[in-house]
Amino acid sequence: MNSAQVIVIVGAIALVAAVQNRACAADAPATSATDSTTPSSAKYTTQKLRGKVAWLDEALKRRYGISTEPDAAGTSVVLEMADGVLLPIVPDTRGRAFAVDERLRGIELELLVRRYEKVPMLQVIRVLRPTKEGMVEIDYWCDICAIPMNILKPCECCQGETRLRERPVEEVFQP
Repeated sequence: MNSAQVIVIVGAIALVAAVQNRACAADAPATSATDSTTPSSAKYTTQKLRGKVAWLDEALKRRYGISTEPDAAGTSVVLEMADGVLLPIVPDTRGRAFAVDERLRGIELELLVRRYEKVPMLQVIRVLRPTKEGMVEIDYWCDICAIPMNILKPCECCQGETRLRERPVEEVFQP
């Protein structure tokens, strides 16, 4: 087993554990005083990673011949790197955008992400796409209210339609 396969398996296990633990969250005991990590002190690194976002079940099948349960299809997304490494994406607002909008899957992207210590998942901070003219940042835009959003949904202000927006990036963040 190579390191890419280990990363895929660890990420898949973490994802399954997170889904199972969510169902039991109401019964979970309060955090003990011996826990040293609070959300504000959690250690992470910021990185730029390139690849294509794909459904986890499809990438596992295509890359490694691993089949998942039919109920798992289309529930989790990963960043699929050129070398075969699959990195699960946290399903927060920015991460869920890849599940909601199929236009964001299967295209070359550069993601600015946080990688938390002891967590095998990526938290997406910024979504960029390389073009012939340079990098463009991807978000969603309401033309009526001039409000940017991170996921395809009705405008938070007027409830009108939003559109996928790509705007040139003048300054690219260097972690």
